[in-house]
Amino acid sequence: MPGRRPGEFREGEVIRHAITRTVTEADNVRFPVQTMARNPTLFGAVTAEVQPVDADWTDIRDLDGLAAVRDGFTGKRAIHPAQVPVINRGFQPSDERVNTARRIVAALAADPAAGVVAIDGAMIDRPHLKRSRLILQRAGIPA
Repeated sequence: MPGRRPGEFREGEVIRHAITRTVTEADNVRFPVQTMARNPTLFGAVTAEVQPVDADWTDIRDLDGLAAVRDGFTGKRAIHPAQVPVINRGFQPSDERVNTARRIVAALAADPAAGVVAIDGAMIDRPHLKRSRLILQRAGIPA
């Protein structure tokens, strides 16, 4: 059975293994060289608080691949005008994410001194608030 590529994992899925081990090909998970090169760029952009923009999608006929939002990037470069609406739709947050972001912003705004609130059994704090505001901003909703 072949290994899984990073794009095949679901958000929040955990790869369990001994803490002293590194995920390798022997673990039946493939991390291609492209991923190893992209991650420092992604992490650097996030740390610098600038928008991490994904590379070009050169096959202008493959709109499904173009629409895939991967690895935490928040934008993608287009090389053809037909790609722009597909990219915009791909990076538009889902209604579920927008509703969750609204709940987080409202809950923390109700008691700003608390710093932490519980929503659906999860502890929500300042980083969640920051991410929620970004989600609402991408959806064109004032936070």
